[in-house]
Amino acid sequence: MEITVLASGSKGNATLVQTEGLTLLIDAGISYLQLQKRLMFHQINITKIDAVLITHEHGDHIKGLDVLLRKEKSQVFLTEHTMNSTPDKLQDSIKLSQFHLIKPNEKFMIGGLEIMPFSVSHDSSDAVGYVLYNKGKKFVYCTDIGYLPDRDFDILRGANAYVFEANYDVTLLFTSARPFYLKQRIDSVKGHMSNTDSAYNMVSLVGINTKYIILAHPSEECNTAELALETYRDVFKEYDKNIDDYVVLVASQEEGAKTIKI
Repeated sequence: MEITVLASGSKGNATLVQTEGLTLLIDAGISYLQLQKRLMFHQINITKIDAVLITHEHGDHIKGLDVLLRKEKSQVFLTEHTMNSTPDKLQDSIKLSQFHLIKPNEKFMIGGLEIMPFSVSHDSSDAVGYVLYNKGKKFVYCTDIGYLPDRDFDILRGANAYVFEANYDVTLLFTSARPFYLKQRIDSVKGHMSNTDSAYNMVSLVGINTKYIILAHPSEECNTAELALETYRDVFKEYDKNIDDYVVLVASQEEGAKTIKI
């Protein structure tokens, strides 16, 4: 399984996942032209996208989906509540043969890829993350999450690779010029996850098979790659874990993250 974050942040999110005979996206939150451009950089023709997994209906996760579905034959997988919360224009673009309704905690297959959606805490209709299984490998995708409940740890623990939210540094957020209501929303259990909370969750999730951790959805205003990595290093040290045992990458809005293979 090869995983490439194409874009990550509040302006748009898209991640490419490739297995033998299958090419899919998790979210299509950048424009069709940008998606086409970034895929071509990785030598992937956009016509090769077999399926799109949608996490939730916010614009930075579905911005390019309308045009993609009108131009290409990709299948789209999303929950019923998410589907009903998307703009009417998008719903009109999805042919009946293209969309598939999924439910949290009910596994489904695309080709030889086994996929488990799981509910996440975010201010949207029915946000989900995904666990992907292929040939004994496990990949977890989890962004736009306010907190991680205890019930999810067993599902998410011990993956080979994670794309996991580290959205903001608490000090930068609360000293920023953003209105207070927005700061509260971001810092709430229905908002986003701070570097600190991300690191404390991840230190409990990593296992002997974990190799890659990609920190995702960073705030351009209230975070830096240096702060996110420093926080992870400090928290892992606190738990007697060596962060250098893992390849830790910070995804970005413009460059995404380099391709990893598990």
